[in-house]
Amino acid sequence: MERLQQDVSLLIESGLQNVKSKLSIVPGSSIVLRYISSSYQNDPIRSVFELFLLLFAIRYFLASKYSYSKKNYVQLTEAEIDELVDEWEPEPLVKPLAGSERWELETIPVFEKCNGPVVKLANGSDKELLNFSTPDVYNVSHDEAIREGAIEQIRAYGVGSCGPAGFYGNQDTHGKCEQKIAEFLGTEGCILYAQGFATISSVIPCFMKRGDVIIADNKVNVAIQKGMLLSRASLYWYEHNDMEDLEQVMIMANKSHRRGPLPRRFIITEGLYENPGDSPDLETIIKLKNKYKYRLVLDESWSLGVLGKTGRGLPEELSLPRSEVEITMGCLTNAFGAAGGFCAGRKPMVEHQRITSLAYTFSATMPTYLARTTITSIANFSDEAYRKANFDPLAQKARAFNEIVSKSKAITVTSRPDSPFVLLRINLDILDRLEESGVLKTVSEERLLQNIVEKMRDSGFLVARQKKLAQHEMFPIDHSIKVSINNGLTLAQVTEGAKALSLAFEDEVKGL
Repeated sequence: MERLQQDVSLLIESGLQNVKSKLSIVPGSSIVLRYISSSYQNDPIRSVFELFLLLFAIRYFLASKYSYSKKNYVQLTEAEIDELVDEWEPEPLVKPLAGSERWELETIPVFEKCNGPVVKLANGSDKELLNFSTPDVYNVSHDEAIREGAIEQIRAYGVGSCGPAGFYGNQDTHGKCEQKIAEFLGTEGCILYAQGFATISSVIPCFMKRGDVIIADNKVNVAIQKGMLLSRASLYWYEHNDMEDLEQVMIMANKSHRRGPLPRRFIITEGLYENPGDSPDLETIIKLKNKYKYRLVLDESWSLGVLGKTGRGLPEELSLPRSEVEITMGCLTNAFGAAGGFCAGRKPMVEHQRITSLAYTFSATMPTYLARTTITSIANFSDEAYRKANFDPLAQKARAFNEIVSKSKAITVTSRPDSPFVLLRINLDILDRLEESGVLKTVSEERLLQNIVEKMRDSGFLVARQKKLAQHEMFPIDHSIKVSINNGLTLAQVTEGAKALSLAFEDEVKGL
């Protein structure tokens, strides 16, 4: 028996020597063999475990990709397969439209020709309508010089950049546009964005994080609301344009964050509110933000080009230094007649966004012809002759329109009396009466306003409701009609439109 054990040991040893000699040909095998030898001597159990893992890995990688029990496998005939295919009904890619959604979609007008002061709808009618719905208040889209500049830019640079600013998307025209906006506003720097809505919702979370404090007016637009939610900061709201309430909220917010590290604190407001259409008491806000150590973020999407002697927004109108506003942002869609957005302020604040702002980092830059349009619009706003030919007539038309509609007992005007963007609601007393009588339970306020829109269309005027998505708003919606007065219309046409709109409101609520 002992002889047999010795023979087996010699056989195993000779076999291992043969394996070692074979493996020694492979480069690096001596290191592996030395590791196995020392590992076996120090901890043979670990060597057995490692061998088991090696065998398991070989089995795993050599196994079939799909494994199933053939006992449970059902072999279908061709006829059964065809029957299952015929009975299968795929889920729709999108949910079918609800009744209210279909109604909203059907109320959107489709233009037959390009947008402008006079439009024709693609509804089979040859009737031309005076357009009171375009935000292009200076009729930039029909300015021949701007059109020629855009065509020249397209021929030189193409239609789009097809890449983000950090990946060869930024061109010299973008840099020049940023420089011109910064000079126009009197700031150290500026950064361009491709989309206006994404500008607002991306700038806010770029500087405000969890633990920071944001105080905002409860009428700010939905882009600001989304940016605040994305920031995950502590949100506080004050009643619309109520400066006493703002101060109380600031005191409460400061008391709530006394412990721990001092948070960053911001106030967010608009130069010209998108929803009510009025402006904040910016002078008082600046005094309060300095008193309680806050930074101010101002959205001037609707106020730039409209407010101020040279169109530089609400701070210019109130003779307040732009340096009191830490972050100025906005979109270029309205008075500039372009698209995209911007953020202006101190140089470090601007440069911080070039890497940390998601809308800037991951979005293709705006087409250069839009940047060229913005540059030309800024040059026009800086020209005294242009301002005299455009700013003064627009202000005259806005005052005339507001004066007429404000006299109607069926209308409540919530916007500024000198603004070309006029927001009109059904008189609030009438709405209260309709709600008490139960009329609004059968006919919604939106339906009443849409009836007014259609009456205006029949009279030869195109106006539009201020459409919003309730599921994205953080506060109840004030339904209204938004009128945009533009320089492509004469003073007589504007006054005619104001009279027709007053009659349409009065006619709609008369029988209720």
